[in-house]
Amino acid sequence: MTTLNTYMQDVQRLLREAKQQLSNPDDLKVYINRARREIAMRSQAIRVLTPISGSVVSCTITDGGTGYSETPTVTISEPDFPSGAVSNPNGAQATAVATVQDGVIVGIDITYGGAGYFQPTVEITDDTGTGATAAVEVSPINVLNAGQEQYKFSDINLEAFPGVEEVYFVRGVSLIYSNYRYSLPCYPFSVYQSHIRQYPFQYQYVPTFCSQFGQGVEGSFFFYPLPSQTYQMEWDCQCIPSDLTDNQSVEALPKPWTDAVMYFAAHIAMAELQNYNASKFFLDMYEKFAQRYSDYARAGRVVNPYGRF
Repeated sequence: MTTLNTYMQDVQRLLREAKQQLSNPDDLKVYINRARREIAMRSQAIRVLTPISGSVVSCTITDGGTGYSETPTVTISEPDFPSGAVSNPNGAQATAVATVQDGVIVGIDITYGGAGYFQPTVEITDDTGTGATAAVEVSPINVLNAGQEQYKFSDINLEAFPGVEEVYFVRGVSLIYSNYRYSLPCYPFSVYQSHIRQYPFQYQYVPTFCSQFGQGVEGSFFFYPLPSQTYQMEWDCQCIPSDLTDNQSVEALPKPWTDAVMYFAAHIAMAELQNYNASKFFLDMYEKFAQRYSDYARAGRVVNPYGRF
């Protein structure tokens, strides 16, 4: 993984700034992070598909019950929505243990969160105790909420993708309904406003249309009909990377585009020094390498070698 220090060294070599006489290192960090954002959007290289299931992260006691032994059995249901994703495509069974005080269950600790969960349940069994109940919480999954029409890009949960900060464009949205995944047609908002969302509150069902309103990180999506219940959803997103603040920061920008960061950062640095000839030179270098890397990474592919659709 490329680190902030690697980027700093690359830019300083281009600027002949080993002694840091002209450019402040803190300024170079700003230029590097600005260059990373530029390249992420130019290359569209940071694309994520949000998860439709997750791991069990906690279990909250809703009723402690009475008469329990020191070792009741806690059973979390089997994975109810294996996603096919690595590294547990078929899901993985979560496990947990209970803490008992004076016959009352006071806590449940998750020993293994498993994978492939959407709406798990928990069962507590014991030879002597009765009455204990608990609620299970799953790692963040993006869902449509009953009655909610608008969803901001800034509310899309990206915790599953270290180093990714924000969504600036959504390529498409798919819903999970009755064990079927389907992508929603997306209309211009003017069409959506005038022809689709005619009944604002009375009609709730499975959403079948969507529309983007606003642009960049302040954008949002509208869905109609308004959801009648909670539905799993997948966002197909183009994203901006988080700033690198030190060498432990995660770099989400993939190779080979990391090699172009130094040229755009050097372009900004030279512009700040009002050396516009050098600034233009580095900008031209950036343009050449950004285009080359796009050509290299997007080589042609035959859709079907047998000539059939």
